[in-house]
Amino acid sequence: RPVWRQLAETATLSRDLKLPRLARRLLRDRYPELCVKSPADTRVAYFHGCAAHYFDDGVGDAVIEILRRYGLEPALPPQRCSGTPIETYGHRPLAKEGARVNLRHLESYDLVVTSCASCTLALKDYAAWFAGEPEQVSAERLARKVKHITEIVAERGITVEPSGIRDSRVRVTYHSSCHLRAAGVTKAPRQVLSMLPGIEFVDMRDAERCAGGAGTYVVKDYATSQKIFQRKRQAIQESGAEVVATSCPACMIQLNTGLNGAVTVKHVAQLVQEAYARTEAR
Repeated sequence: RPVWRQLAETATLSRDLKLPRLARRLLRDRYPELCVKSPADTRVAYFHGCAAHYFDDGVGDAVIEILRRYGLEPALPPQRCSGTPIETYGHRPLAKEGARVNLRHLESYDLVVTSCASCTLALKDYAAWFAGEPEQVSAERLARKVKHITEIVAERGITVEPSGIRDSRVRVTYHSSCHLRAAGVTKAPRQVLSMLPGIEFVDMRDAERCAGGAGTYVVKDYATSQKIFQRKRQAIQESGAEVVATSCPACMIQLNTGLNGAVTVKHVAQLVQEAYARTEAR
């Protein structure tokens, strides 16, 4: 009996599922100098979460590069899973164990940057998880200092020279993931995409509609998840976009699976990183 059948009797790992490759060197191994930084060295922490740490997708590298461009050398403090997958399955006591570790290690930083939609929401939701408990105060403090990487870029602007690349613009649309939207981050990603030189941003129809991945739902009921995706696929196709951007690792899996290479899927931070690389290469 495959282990994924414990999720549901309908669970299956479809051969069509486009899963990311695991990193040969984990994010923290690639940046050991940032793992030893303390609040005395920098006031900025990057909560990379599980996906950016374990996946070979370049998202964590893009975020670190962007922060460094703004003069923000981030720390990578010890961290546990934000708790979203665990809490979603009803294991809140277990999720809170990891949350306590995160609260302790993030307490002394002034700014906590995220790149994963689910991590962003979880860190902001700790206050509700610990309502009426001693950790509530520190959880409320944490919620106030959490910012998604797109919020940082939107606030500080893009410092790349747009000249010479207007004739070769790439059309990009945006999938607004449920968790990032629930975390209150809706305008910043669109603002960032609109600012990027070399990109023509178009907002698709039903941008806020779930893509059907919903964490492990794509494994629990693959057939239904793909039926849900049909409307999203149609909206992406209607937009004429060559690239669809988002900020959720689970959504990226669903988008890559459903689009099957017809449209490129990227994290917003990757597009920011690429914009800098294009202009510097000219």
